[in-house]
Amino acid sequence: MRTNSAAVLFSLSVAIGVTMVGLGIIWPLLPILAVQMGAGGFVVGAIIASFNVSRTACAPFIGRFSDRMGRKAFILVGLVLYALVSCAYLAADSSRALILVRLAHGFTSLLVVPIAMALAADIAPKGQLGAYMGTLNMAAMVGLGLGPTLGGVIQEHFGMAMPFYTLCAVSVVTAVFVAFFVPSDRESGAVTRKGGTATFRQILANRTAFAIVLMRFFSASGQGAVYTFLPIYAHQVGLSGSQFGFLLSANVFLIALMQRPVGRLADRTNPKRVVILGMFGVAVAVFCMPFSTDFLPLLGLNILMGASTGFILPGSLVITGYLGQTMGMASLMSVTDAAYSFGMIVSPILSGIIFDTLGIAYVFTAGAILIAVGGVVVAVLLRNYRPPAGEDGDGE
Repeated sequence: MRTNSAAVLFSLSVAIGVTMVGLGIIWPLLPILAVQMGAGGFVVGAIIASFNVSRTACAPFIGRFSDRMGRKAFILVGLVLYALVSCAYLAADSSRALILVRLAHGFTSLLVVPIAMALAADIAPKGQLGAYMGTLNMAAMVGLGLGPTLGGVIQEHFGMAMPFYTLCAVSVVTAVFVAFFVPSDRESGAVTRKGGTATFRQILANRTAFAIVLMRFFSASGQGAVYTFLPIYAHQVGLSGSQFGFLLSANVFLIALMQRPVGRLADRTNPKRVVILGMFGVAVAVFCMPFSTDFLPLLGLNILMGASTGFILPGSLVITGYLGQTMGMASLMSVTDAAYSFGMIVSPILSGIIFDTLGIAYVFTAGAILIAVGGVVVAVLLRNYRPPAGEDGDGE
């Protein structure tokens, strides 16, 4: 007998939320740690990007394996490896060592979030795909939003090592929770296939899937400039670690708060509309950031960026969920995740070069241009997109 899908969604939300708290705790500290080790802009970008190198390389394979072998075991193994990686951060004593640890961290994260998203899409009742995906993404964003503020406070009071110990602790706690409270694949209703999942080439050949892949890439390429260099920019204009943590938390919390209501909206209308609107909103926010040197203006722009991103994620996940029903849920979600990861590789490295040669203001300008170009490309590719019959609320 299958477990109630709402109960599975709740368990997944708790697990992912706690995991993302741990990840968010160390997020704003890594660029500063790298600079303390003597890294320049390019090396800082390479350290941040290395997290996504392993995600990009391994995502298509992990997704197909999960579609054929199940969900829970992948999530559990990933959480255990998370704990081990957090200890490896403490042992890193050079920029090269940080790159190796980030490669390992990227791989472990791939086993958790995309697979949990695939499971949530597997069990979503008809007409509630956006609500289910929005709920899980909301939990992830709430966790990630709490993390930077907690990380800043912990670092200021207990030193640079304590946030990494905290990451280890929350990973262990979450692994125990998943082991006991997330049901087996058979009980949860996870959809597994012995064959018939779409290949990487088949996914890219589908116009709608290709649009979502490009959307994830361009969004990551532009937003990655903010997430990589906003800590340094905030430090340059005199903001404290706690103030920056609040900026980032406000950004991410808004993303989180909008996930479920926008997910419901995407269930009732054509989800491409919320995706395109969100992309142009983010582009405006990123473009304006280097013109702001005080806390309140930067807070306002982070609020705009968070609200706009809150439109992008649910809409794109709904479209991905519809396609995944035929292509293989984890296979498709892992490829779109790989596109996001590839954007996060390009962005820090490109931004590092721009930072070293032109200055930090141009980092944000380039990021805004990438997001705006992506919005135009996605709008063109999705111009004839309609959700499956009976899934949207406006008859399209």
